Amino acid sequence: MDEYKRKSKLGDVESGLKLISDGMYIAFGGHVFFNKPSYFVREMVKKGFKDLTISGSPYASYEFDLPIGAGMVKKVIAGNCGFEYLGFAPNFRKAATTGSVEVVIGDEATIVGGYMATAEGIPYHPIVSIKGSDVAKYTTLAVEYTGPFGDRLYAAKALQPDVVILHAPQGDEYGNIRYYNSIFFERIMAKIGKKVIITVDELISNKKVRSQPEKTMIPGFLVSMVIHVPYGAHPCLSTGLYGHDEEHLKDYIERGRASLSGANPQPFAEYLQKYCYEPKDIYDYIDRVGGMKRMEELKRKWIDG
Repeated sequence: MDEYKRKSKLGDVESGLKLISDGMYIAFGGHVFFNKPSYFVREMVKKGFKDLTISGSPYASYEFDLPIGAGMVKKVIAGNCGFEYLGFAPNFRKAATTGSVEVVIGDEATIVGGYMATAEGIPYHPIVSIKGSDVAKYTTLAVEYTGPFGDRLYAAKALQPDVVILHAPQGDEYGNIRYYNSIFFERIMAKIGKKVIITVDELISNKKVRSQPEKTMIPGFLVSMVIHVPYGAHPCLSTGLYGHDEEHLKDYIERGRASLSGANPQPFAEYLQKYCYEPKDIYDYIDRVGGMKRMEELKRKWIDG
């Protein structure tokens, strides 16, 4: 009966990176500052992938801007890429205005509608909210059509990434994933990737998962690999565990802005060197951003709001 035993899906970052190659379409989970697979993205930068197409939630931030700044991206499918109250995403802004990266215009309806089409196993998903908007005029993600009852709708075409990369607070070795509080687009995204990699802050036992089945938000059969990466969302936040590192993000943005004109690329190059290329592992990275003392401060930030 051994052949019927479940196999562990636990892997490491290096084995996860082997599922990715140049030219792939990669989708990143999270929303604004929430639950970004930041450490895995930095390891992708270290690996030096090229010509990627990327998408994610309708509001992307660090996980888009960093690989764009590192020269990894050919095409971006985006609704918004920025840092909310902290300002624009500098590398995305530069790439969009100079045309160095192809930007496919979208919004929540066109992007999530495309994900839903793939999850539903159909070529497109009907949407209506973009009617009369500039998104409808300029997007290549949806077209207007006449529905079966004579109504005018838009069809968001199916989007299927080669690899979906998510981050979550907890998971077990079989890929059963739990989130505290809000979950945004992760449930849909876990259903659409040809491969699905999820990094987790805390690796919990399957016994605990089975004792509280109602807390599992992504079941293991959807997941290709789960990777234990404590504080893997930093400098973004992980819901229920720690807040986003505002000081680090401000420094990141300022370095990107200094490089916008091309006159002074050094600050951003230094960021890549210190936080992407040099760290040996997540613990080395944590030491570079303030150590466990800083992580405890970010935990307190989440608790105190």
